[in-house]
Amino acid sequence: MSHDMTAAEKQAEAARHAVLHLEEITKDPMKVQEGFLLKLLDDNKDTEYGRKYRFSDIHSVEEYRQRVPVTTYDDYAPYIERMSEKGERDLITAYDLALYNKSSGSIGAPKRIPMTKKAIENFMMYNASYEAGILARRFGGSLASGRTISLTLSNPDLKFMADGVPFGSLSDTSTLQAKPFWTRIFTSPIAASFAVTGTDTRYLHARYALIDPAPTRIACSFMSFTLEFLRYIESNWEMLVDDIEKGTIDESIELPEDVRAELIKELVPDPARAKELHDIFSQGFDEPFVPKVWKNLKVISGAATGTFKKYAAKMQERYTGNIPISRRGVSASEGAFSVSIGLDSCDSVLLPDSVFFEFLPEGEEDISKLVTLDKLEKGKKYELYITNLSGFYRYSMKDVFLVTGMYNNTPTIEFQYRADRTVSIMGEKTTETAVRAAAEMTADRCGFELVESSMYPDIDDSRYVYILEIDKIPQELTYDMIRDTLEGCLAEVNPSMGDKVKKGICAPTGLLFSQPETFILYREMLQMHGYSVGQTKPVTVITNEFQRRFFLRMTDDFEEIKGLRAIKARA
Repeated sequence: MSHDMTAAEKQAEAARHAVLHLEEITKDPMKVQEGFLLKLLDDNKDTEYGRKYRFSDIHSVEEYRQRVPVTTYDDYAPYIERMSEKGERDLITAYDLALYNKSSGSIGAPKRIPMTKKAIENFMMYNASYEAGILARRFGGSLASGRTISLTLSNPDLKFMADGVPFGSLSDTSTLQAKPFWTRIFTSPIAASFAVTGTDTRYLHARYALIDPAPTRIACSFMSFTLEFLRYIESNWEMLVDDIEKGTIDESIELPEDVRAELIKELVPDPARAKELHDIFSQGFDEPFVPKVWKNLKVISGAATGTFKKYAAKMQERYTGNIPISRRGVSASEGAFSVSIGLDSCDSVLLPDSVFFEFLPEGEEDISKLVTLDKLEKGKKYELYITNLSGFYRYSMKDVFLVTGMYNNTPTIEFQYRADRTVSIMGEKTTETAVRAAAEMTADRCGFELVESSMYPDIDDSRYVYILEIDKIPQELTYDMIRDTLEGCLAEVNPSMGDKVKKGICAPTGLLFSQPETFILYREMLQMHGYSVGQTKPVTVITNEFQRRFFLRMTDDFEEIKGLRAIKARA
């Protein structure tokens, strides 16, 4: 006897379907790719762009690659302006638009990345349903027994363009849909996840997560957010436990008065939970505390590959132990590119029915050398070009991937770095990954904790200038020891740069130290200007004048930083 499916049953069915669907499409990926591309071209043959490049006359992958040029965002900017400002349709896509996704980054004029309804449906299948299916296979329905510690920070201030399509962040609009039943599924209050200016969201996320003894999952956009959250608990546990015991919010916490009053009205003292937490934290932090504080926690979800792999490793080593990580795949406003092949795996498999893929071998500049996914070789790196469901054709993503293996007959990849953020003052070509690695190696060898780092390529003086936010500084450590170690590490990760410094072609590396929580302040400032904080990645390489001025202004003398850390340690 049939019955109408409940919302939960529909979600479970979508999850099962997504997992089975991936199995099928990865068996013959080029057949799927060709079918995807030819249907896309047929659907869009009557757009202005489709008529310009005669989509109706294209009947194969090779014809498409010969006729249609590679592109960048600037090629679409005039079309997007006509769409969003004048309401014109059928310019680059015939599909209905759902959103102009607001690109993350520095303050300025953000890009408007069109996202069609078809693209969002595809995105949600692979970024929500598929992960749900993988987790259901591992944990059954046990994840539903507790709430999620969501470290989402949303700024759903949508602007509607002339064509009636909203302009904002996809993550923010998705979060907004859950707002009516937020506290039933998440530990954080509305005031933390939909914060107004002047709200200490880190305190609220931590305070309310600690109250709940039984969450089953931590969810974040990037694993750096979870590491920051757990560091905050370690540094402020006494205040947090005291507030839980008394049912208060410490007076030092920055909150709008109306928000504070509303939250305090609902808080109640919980001395039993406070004692339990006090007993755990007072033992110190030599062992991971997360499994002790949240005994039912089963998984941590968020981007934890490529740039974020080191954050995940530090988090596991110090805070979470062996709790599995759902590392997710690679996605962007332009589409879902891959999904993780399993928990704790850094490999993710390409999605042949999500976008049409082309790849340029690393270091190659001849566009004619672009290859399709069936020509990828394990162990080699490639720069990504895509054709998507939202009107971008042979579009340069500037993302570089390492091919790690195969899943069924489809390549698996791991993100490496952004090609447009490769630093080259004198032809040395240092990737973001190498920039970050040099800072992390320095921290390991000098014995301090690297909270965050950034590097400014000082073209005027032909040198790199590192800005480090550090903690737990050994007493005997000096500025010169750190700078010399950094110079050596930089030469290891990029011998070309080391050689140029040695020969005097480039000046020795500069080193500055940021004030505490500089990188958090930068993210909060972006939020004040309407950017989606949940999608703001760490600034590994300073790429514009605004970032340069901000981070240089937030630096302190090393001895002052060291003295501050010593005072904090004694306290």
